[in-house]
Amino acid sequence: MTKVTGREPGRNVQQSRGSVLTGMGMSMGISAGLLLSSCERLTESMEIKESRVISEHAIMPKAEATSAERFFDTQQAQPPAENPLAWITPEGWTEAPAGSGGGMRLIDLRFGPNQEGECYLSIMPGQAGGLAANVNRWRTQMGLPPYSEAELAALPKKTFVGRDATFVAFDGDFKGVGAEAAATGFRMLGLVQEAPEFTLFVKLTGPKDLVVKNEAAFDQFASSISLKR
Repeated sequence: MTKVTGREPGRNVQQSRGSVLTGMGMSMGISAGLLLSSCERLTESMEIKESRVISEHAIMPKAEATSAERFFDTQQAQPPAENPLAWITPEGWTEAPAGSGGGMRLIDLRFGPNQEGECYLSIMPGQAGGLAANVNRWRTQMGLPPYSEAELAALPKKTFVGRDATFVAFDGDFKGVGAEAAATGFRMLGLVQEAPEFTLFVKLTGPKDLVVKNEAAFDQFASSISLKR
């Protein structure tokens, strides 16, 4: 005799299929309704022998219903949201394991012999503090003094997702968020694009020699990013 197990929050439900669910088209066992209305937790399997005739106005049960459907366990794992962006991963680069870089990264890539280089795209709503605050935050991470307004205004632009973006390149000792000590001899490349509704960031960091070898790959990656159609 096959045992069928269902689940309701805080309650275990078990019933015998063979003796109860005979003739699913016309009748069904008094299963979940009675069991779920009980105030006592069921700890043992039990055979249910009662049955009732389904009203012609009731929704007919699904003959091949799963135990989850039968016992109203409708909690289903939601599929991950699809990334709205398309891009080309440069040769030799790989995608980082999901979640390894935090929830704000829409694209998260690694490169280098030991995957010590990282490049990611993130998005923040609105102006996200503005260009000066973000560029100077990156400079602080590299152990560098903040740019003046004149230095910020002189930064070069690159085309990114069809619009101009501010390009930066810094050499220094990189101390990322949560790091206990700075990594010496690093280089950072970055793009900041401000739109009315959001700000896009592309940030690459790694040992300077490795980053220099991958600067063309950075441009290739950034120029390949587009919205999926």
